[in-house]
Amino acid sequence: MVRDLTGSGKTLAFCLPMVEYFRKNRMFKQSGPVAMILAPTRELSLQIAKELTALKHNDREYSVLAVYGGTPIDQQTHELRRGVDFFVGTTGRVKDHIERGNFNFANLKTAVLDEADTMLNLGFKEDVEKIMGAIKGHGPPDL
Repeated sequence: MVRDLTGSGKTLAFCLPMVEYFRKNRMFKQSGPVAMILAPTRELSLQIAKELTALKHNDREYSVLAVYGGTPIDQQTHELRRGVDFFVGTTGRVKDHIERGNFNFANLKTAVLDEADTMLNLGFKEDVEKIMGAIKGHGPPDL
């Protein structure tokens, strides 16, 4: 658990080790995401996606999808079903995708709760529990 001021590099602190681990172990371009990152807001989801994208060695190395409410779900569904490596989103929209059967847990290696305290303070505890329960019920046994 890390707590620090905005702009201190917390996002990079968890994104860089994930990217490097998956890169070293050649885990990109499998069927389904290798990492899911939950965030309490659209803005933070976009920031995380931007940070992950900036860490690419080239445009095709891996894919990142940010999902959040207030936008049509159809395009997100298409991209998710086409295959993404990093799935970043707000709890409500992630839960929507899981409930619609759009999420393939087979290759999921890690799940990150960014600003978990904020998610709980905003009343997303039930959504987080449902998402983590779905991962536990459908994901790899060691996650």
